[in-house]
Amino acid sequence: MKNSVIKRKICKAVDDLAGRIIALNKSIFDNPETCFKERESVKLITSELRAESFEITAPFAGVKTAFKAVSRGKRARPKIALIAEYDALPELGHACGHSMIAASAFGAAVAIKRAVGDHPGELLVIGTPAEEGGGGKIKMIKNNGFKGVDAALMAHPSNKTRVVARMYAISHLQLTFLGKAAHAAAFPDKGVNALDAGVLFYNGISAMRQQLNGEARIHGIFTRGGDAPNIIPEKVVMDFYVRALDRKYFEALIKKVAQCARGAAKAVGCKVKIKKIGHTYDPFYPSYPIGNAFRANMKTLNIAEDRFGETEEIGSSDIGALSLVTPTLHPEYAVGKKTDINHSRDFLKAVVSPRGAGAMLAMTKALAMTTYDLLTDAKLLSEARGMFLEQRKRMG
Repeated sequence: MKNSVIKRKICKAVDDLAGRIIALNKSIFDNPETCFKERESVKLITSELRAESFEITAPFAGVKTAFKAVSRGKRARPKIALIAEYDALPELGHACGHSMIAASAFGAAVAIKRAVGDHPGELLVIGTPAEEGGGGKIKMIKNNGFKGVDAALMAHPSNKTRVVARMYAISHLQLTFLGKAAHAAAFPDKGVNALDAGVLFYNGISAMRQQLNGEARIHGIFTRGGDAPNIIPEKVVMDFYVRALDRKYFEALIKKVAQCARGAAKAVGCKVKIKKIGHTYDPFYPSYPIGNAFRANMKTLNIAEDRFGETEEIGSSDIGALSLVTPTLHPEYAVGKKTDINHSRDFLKAVVSPRGAGAMLAMTKALAMTTYDLLTDAKLLSEARGMFLEQRKRMG
């Protein structure tokens, strides 16, 4: 069959699966599970995939709430992975729409399997928990969970539709300034004020921002500023996030932040402890060749792309680590109004709205069509691999 005919069959299969895709999104949405606790979500997704004859491995890659689902084709390669996320936010539930990501991955994979039958290569759905701060993909990469994967892609709900975007590397630093307590009125000269060091550090970071290259962010808060006004603060704790788009610049910026903290401590006579919290997320390097294919499929489906630059309104994600392992794409699609932003109550409503459902189904078709391109178009995969190697080389 010609490529266009097969893609029409894939889209028809998504239409036939629409009820199950929407229901899966709603089921995961109604039972939000946070970082590494996504047991019921995994059961829901893998049950649907098992019913379509996918081979399931769960747990997977050393992570209890990760899974791999495989549909084996007539050849062993290429291996193309659809990424499913399904962890929720504390308090807010699925206000980032990860329930939709899982539902789309299911729908795209099953649509290809139904429409193509004996497809080339291996079609994978890889379930990756704990994107919201837990670094699930990072742990899975360390355990060879993506070994041999030739390309990976997923579709993320958003307040905009954009095929290619960058994402910041991020590191969470906890800074603890240690001074000496004393009565603030009777014996102020006997104390060493850790709060002064914290304030100096905060102001130092504010001054440093003037010299940042525009593609970096530093932001933070005081989590402990002292115990009482009449006690010279002996312990002050601050949490800061450092972000940058370029990996080398990111590493240099973390060193500058540490130097600023040590300088502030020395000026006051304090000590400072600097601790990295959780995982450091790498910058996300999108695959432009896969992005071009995705954009072409969106055009066929009459899905309009919003006018947004690659570095506008971006955050951080553990998919950055995956983009350093294999060519990866992470397109976004609008599920509500522009003001319905991720991690908000309005976005939460949009995730299970009729408008959101329509956008999810349309993007599931584009996701499936592009996955089929990667399974069948050796030239596309070669271009994606070539650019991936160039990106890695530039990083050193």
